[in-house]
Amino acid sequence: MDYHYTMLIILYVVLRISYMHALEEQTVQTCAHEVFEARCPYKQELLITQARYGLIEASRCVDDVFADLGLLGCYANVTELIGSRCNKQTRCSIDVFDPDVMASKSCKSGLPMYLDISYVCIAATLSIQGCNQISVSRQMQHLLSTDIWDHHCFYDLEQNVNVEFSAEINLKIKMNIHHVSGQPFNGDEVYVTHNGERTYLLKESMEFGIEHLTLTLTNQHSTELIGFQAVGCDDLATPAYACVSREGDLATVGCYHSDYEWKMSCVGSKWIGPRSNCTDKQPETIKSSLMPETDTPYLEQQKFLTTDVLFALIIGLTVLFCAIVVTIGYVCLKRSKYTYEAKKAPYEMATMMSDPSNTATWQKAKLQGNSDTLILPMNSLQGQTLQLR
Repeated sequence: MDYHYTMLIILYVVLRISYMHALEEQTVQTCAHEVFEARCPYKQELLITQARYGLIEASRCVDDVFADLGLLGCYANVTELIGSRCNKQTRCSIDVFDPDVMASKSCKSGLPMYLDISYVCIAATLSIQGCNQISVSRQMQHLLSTDIWDHHCFYDLEQNVNVEFSAEINLKIKMNIHHVSGQPFNGDEVYVTHNGERTYLLKESMEFGIEHLTLTLTNQHSTELIGFQAVGCDDLATPAYACVSREGDLATVGCYHSDYEWKMSCVGSKWIGPRSNCTDKQPETIKSSLMPETDTPYLEQQKFLTTDVLFALIIGLTVLFCAIVVTIGYVCLKRSKYTYEAKKAPYEMATMMSDPSNTATWQKAKLQGNSDTLILPMNSLQGQTLQLR
């Protein structure tokens, strides 16, 4: 579990770095007889930060010789016009000879004018229709500071705008901010008020341990992309015959009919800890004798017991199998030894020993230790001796 949690954190960091690079502003100069083209990656949309039409400066569209003649430096601000065509789109195309663009002509030198457009690709933004409280869900959402200013949300005495965010109870709100365009972001222009305290919203993600807060913007001339989402665990489902009490990220589950209880912790959006249940099908005295006094649930101990029995059975069968193999090997080795000794004996002894069933005779011959004379058993030749030649 720790491994998967670590991998999720690493993936989140990689995505965060990729996302921050995606906010880099791009500038495109489109000359006469050309078409402005912009495209954003999947699940991102265009935001025009600045658009000008005219003879702005020496560039690939206008030779620097005209700068010496004083013909450059005139242009019309067409940011709103281009933004109305491209903002919130994944791709956008605008011809330099577009009638609306050409109508904004402000240079009288007669030179062909060009478009100078700067844009960024941002995550899809939330379109607010008013200044009502914004509901925060588990999905990451984004909001542009310009939208809040455009709706004049709750001006205070200092002419700042405020907007409220709210998530479900027991959840926390996470926020981050990225500067898009306009005046440089100083870090003291956006702050959050929660529990009567003021916290300035910096560029990195910040987590607030409450489900309700107020966001305040102080600089109307700077465009910021504000991300927000709800994090934490939903209320734990109550098992049968049990009750749940929660304090922040810690939940305690207790049984009605006994003193048995277990605790679980909220990690990310998951409850981590032992899983157990309560039942009233057994008498209280029986349950009390069976219920462990440790934190390990009774059902888990039953599971461990079954595993131990199975493990012991496997070991027993393995030992029995090894004993059978050793016994068979010993018998085979003994028989091979007898056969080998019989082949080395003289012919007459080998003849008698060739019959494995006549073990008494050839074992006596072996024990006698005389290679010339063999004393036969009484029931064979009446105690006579046999000279071996």
